[in-house]
Amino acid sequence: MTRIVIIDRTWSTVAPQRDIPPRATGLGCILLVLSVTLFCQPVRAQQYIGGCIVSAVQPESIDLDQPRDQVARQSDLMIPQGAHIGWIRIVRRPIFDTSDPEQDNFLYRSLNALNTPTWESALRAQLVFDEGDVYQPGTLDESERILRQSEYLTAAWIGVTRVCGNELEVTVLARDTWTLLPSVGASRTGGENKTNTGLSDPNFLGSGKSVGISHKKDADRSETSVDFDDPNVLGSHWQAGLSYDKRSDGRGRSAYLERPFYSELAEWRFGLSGEDDIREQSRYVGAEAIADYRQDRDFASVDVGWRLAERNGSQLRLLAGFRYDARAFERLPDETNLDLLPDDRTLSYPWVGFDYRENRFREMTNLTRLQRVEDVRDGFVWRTELGYSSPGLGATEDRAVLNMDFRDALLATDTNYASYGFSQSGTWRFDQHRFENLIGTLSLEYFHGGAVDWNSWYTNLSFTAAHNLTVDQQLLIGGDNGLRGYPSNYQQGNRRALWTLERRYFPDWHPFELFRMGGVIFTDVGRAWFDDGRNSGPDDGVLTDVGFGLRLASSRIEVQRMLHLDFAFPLAGDDSVDQMQVLLRGRSRF
Repeated sequence: MTRIVIIDRTWSTVAPQRDIPPRATGLGCILLVLSVTLFCQPVRAQQYIGGCIVSAVQPESIDLDQPRDQVARQSDLMIPQGAHIGWIRIVRRPIFDTSDPEQDNFLYRSLNALNTPTWESALRAQLVFDEGDVYQPGTLDESERILRQSEYLTAAWIGVTRVCGNELEVTVLARDTWTLLPSVGASRTGGENKTNTGLSDPNFLGSGKSVGISHKKDADRSETSVDFDDPNVLGSHWQAGLSYDKRSDGRGRSAYLERPFYSELAEWRFGLSGEDDIREQSRYVGAEAIADYRQDRDFASVDVGWRLAERNGSQLRLLAGFRYDARAFERLPDETNLDLLPDDRTLSYPWVGFDYRENRFREMTNLTRLQRVEDVRDGFVWRTELGYSSPGLGATEDRAVLNMDFRDALLATDTNYASYGFSQSGTWRFDQHRFENLIGTLSLEYFHGGAVDWNSWYTNLSFTAAHNLTVDQQLLIGGDNGLRGYPSNYQQGNRRALWTLERRYFPDWHPFELFRMGGVIFTDVGRAWFDDGRNSGPDDGVLTDVGFGLRLASSRIEVQRMLHLDFAFPLAGDDSVDQMQVLLRGRSRF
């Protein structure tokens, strides 16, 4: 079998604006062509120009509206050992491709004209490789995953598009989404209404920085918020942000500065954050708020981390830090039913921990999003922290603090994905010789068929156990807490179990090149209860519901969220439960 070599003099229109010295001329060029022709396996057609080999996989040939086309693309180039990245070419696509007759209209052209394209510098700042670096395929894959997580991009692709001797051209392809978004909306979950208005832009003037202002109102409070986030401060991998919330029952202020483990290759991290939050809290019995009190929380944290070791794609990281978490509670003047007020408590402690992870990923589609490439971790992550809180550091009493999170992929194929996880948090009080606010959750999740077919199965099983919860902590179920057919907070307890089964449908239908639609048929089975037999609600048995729903996701605007419209029918419960619950909400997952 022979390789097809095509000489194309028009390639110069694709090349970056930089002179490239020829690497092979005369007899050397002939020998190179012969060696490539005789000894290489068959591949897609390439172009051989001026001593450079150009890949047949170019950004112009990739359909970003077809996620399987993105997943299937592979470079056809043979990369020399020890090759360096000589050039990084940024290719930005507008929101709408007006070369497509279906998208070439006045509205779409106007939206393209009004949108400020993402700055090249904003895209380059997220890459974990640079010109001059030794080529490592993993850094290209990781940068692609980082770009796909951006709120202001609908899709991203990175590949080697040209080999010139020992230097490579790497092309970054990204498509913008419309980000300046006024919002006016309403939702209903568990019998409670929520409204919101606002204006936000996660890609302000194309800079990659996020700004927003919003007003929200729900059953608990009304709230006006202003926030700002910069994911790449001054083009670096440092991140910073701040927010301010003015509430009907208090306020909230927060700020952070962080240099995360932005890459698998990052050697260290640093984090600094603080929060001041005042709000009124409620205790629930049978979906009814029986008493309110005021909570004032002050929080501050500083932490560092180092990459200790790496082997076969697995990493071990050492973590350390200091946290201050003070909570004060106050009885409201008009609250006569509050018979028990939470005790003030302060945690102030240094901590150490480790993070061990397998850096394996699989690209899939139609898993948790509609017709988009998803990067699914195919390996496990284990993070644990141990701290000691002492009155000498400002705490109210001596405590040991233990937090842990574990997640692992059991199965990952083109059509199946299964994972399980365990999380635990809580403290040990030395003065009372007991655990407090000890909460552990075990969960199992399984997807089948979504990556290939137009339909799939999804199931999730979770169990949560709590021990010695303080008055301000509750395990609740109903509405947003699971069991879509029942009011919010319908049952309470120190144990909670929930099983969900869904049949999902996602036709490859793209009306007006704007939306993706999907459907779901579901059933939920669950219960919250106290292990000592205390009353957990008006119906303390196992609750079941069935229902159906629609999913609507924009392919051009705010692509990280989708609209959920569910109709749920309870099969148990007391007379206070409506025969049908309507849930309208925005979610990041299907």
